[in-house]
Amino acid sequence: MANDITNSMLLAHMQAMKNDLQQQIVGLDKKVVSLDRKMTTLTEDMRCGFEDARQHRQALQEDLEATMHMQSKHSAKLAHL
Repeated sequence: MANDITNSMLLAHMQAMKNDLQQQIVGLDKKVVSLDRKMTTLTEDMRCGFEDARQHRQALQEDLEATMHMQSKHSAKLAHL
């Protein structure tokens, strides 16, 4: 009889632990989905940032080349004077 009570208490305790673990798993699944969404957003933000930086770098390079070209023209004019 004592064995039956112990077994039923042990079973109830194990079922409660199982339910608790299932709830924790559901919570972790939700967190993983949330992190996945955040990673997707972060990846897209990084892509946009790198593209913006590339365009800015290209504009700076073009400006530098134009400035150097104008400077060489002015230098040539000054040397001619």
